Amino acid sequence: MKQKIKGWLGIGTNDGGDDPKEPPSTPKSPKRKRVSSSDRYLAKRLKHVRETYPKSDTRDLPESPRDMQMLASSFYSFINPDKLHMIERTPPRETVNRYQATGAQFEDWMTNTNSTGPVCPVVQSTLTLANLVGGDSPEFIVSRSYFVVPPAEIRDTLELIGLPHEPKSKNYRYIKLYRPGNASKVCTYEHYIVPGAIIVQTAYRRQRGPQWYDIALALYKHDAAIDTLQYVYYTSVENEETQPLVGKVIYPNNNIPGAESTAGSRMRIWHMHTPEFQQILGSQLGRATSRLVLAAWPRGTHQIPRVNTWFLSGNLHMRFDIEPIARASPRPSHSAHSRHPPPSPPTPTPSSRRPRRSGSGAA
Repeated sequence: MKQKIKGWLGIGTNDGGDDPKEPPSTPKSPKRKRVSSSDRYLAKRLKHVRETYPKSDTRDLPESPRDMQMLASSFYSFINPDKLHMIERTPPRETVNRYQATGAQFEDWMTNTNSTGPVCPVVQSTLTLANLVGGDSPEFIVSRSYFVVPPAEIRDTLELIGLPHEPKSKNYRYIKLYRPGNASKVCTYEHYIVPGAIIVQTAYRRQRGPQWYDIALALYKHDAAIDTLQYVYYTSVENEETQPLVGKVIYPNNNIPGAESTAGSRMRIWHMHTPEFQQILGSQLGRATSRLVLAAWPRGTHQIPRVNTWFLSGNLHMRFDIEPIARASPRPSHSAHSRHPPPSPPTPTPSSRRPRRSGSGAA
């Protein structure tokens, strides 16, 4: 009976908010349970994975000791009552316009090109994983932590950008954190971490605790240097703002088939400064990723130049690309040389005065 109960725990998945004033997002559909392994199966495989695939180049992240409060909180995260329906309403024009204005503002904050605009509210992140899970009374519980194969639903795109993609290579740290509480206050986060990318499976914040981007950065910096981060993935997006914006506004407005068509599996690229890019950047997941960039590096050094979207088996997947901002090198001053005119060109030698042959290709 005990094993059966454990199999029910920790399965719930909800995409989450990125600041305390924003609403929680839509939970994962029941189909996600068929993609993710149950806790019982994962626990059974844990010992085998650790013994067979040791990772000497990364620090160990042990799971938290099990107790009744931990099991109860995990169960609450599964039955969280704030679940929203999968079918979202099409956002009205004024909402889309608000997303676009917000996205343009985040563009300015990342590039640091508008000194007269609103003050950027994001500060540099200093949170560490030890702050989250250390001490006698840790704020978060490490429910799962081990190395796994790359997520199947994005494996093809991983190959395109040079990240590990072999279906049998266990290069990705899967980690599940949650903050204990009652049914209305459990925060749950599930990520895959690999040098180069953060892959978000679940980010559900219940208006308390650190922001999602702080947690994601702490997880990434536990395994890799922050300057290696180039991509942030969101798998099977069901966020109540971003999902309907992409599927019901941006795709139809551009005559692109979406979740209802197999043709929607083609990756679409939205470039910065375009209306669609700014709309995505101003929606909940776009704002969260923009905050992550602003919290990871000083303003004006890194930006999101592209957002990639595609549908697979009816599910929306997203990838935000992160790149350093290239700054033009200052031109050398000529004032120091103004007193010394450049030397005269050398006098041509007789051999250099020979006429060129026509048709030689010389310009």
